Amino acid sequence: MFTDCYCTQFRRSANQLTGIYDEALRPVGLKITQFSLLRALERLGTATYNEVAAEAALDKTTISRNLKILINAGWVSVSVDPEQDARYRLARLSKAGVKKLRSAEPYWSVAQRRVEDGVQGFLNGPANKALLDALETLQRVALR
Repeated sequence: MFTDCYCTQFRRSANQLTGIYDEALRPVGLKITQFSLLRALERLGTATYNEVAAEAALDKTTISRNLKILINAGWVSVSVDPEQDARYRLARLSKAGVKKLRSAEPYWSVAQRRVEDGVQGFLNGPANKALLDALETLQRVALR
């Protein structure tokens, strides 16, 4: 059903996008949320849960719950900073996590191309650049 509410349309689109990526990643046993966290940890190296939450633009409770799944799978390791209290945990990709991420990247690329192909007709120039610029601009609007 059509609505002129940007928020509703973006939420609907986000749900469909999640489905595209989840479907593509299913053969390697990952969801896009898990893949995104693995990539965030790869970018950050060793990071606190708060740093991972900021990088992934999610709240700390959501990060804790999702990291627990990755830890239990053996893809993320956690240590405690000896200079902080025991609640101050540091997460990093394990070797198995790096391997899982590398095995998932070709499947993620399939979903990425599917999305780019779907929006190409609406964009002037390469879809990946224009779409990322538009999405990053929307994120900055929220910070004003």
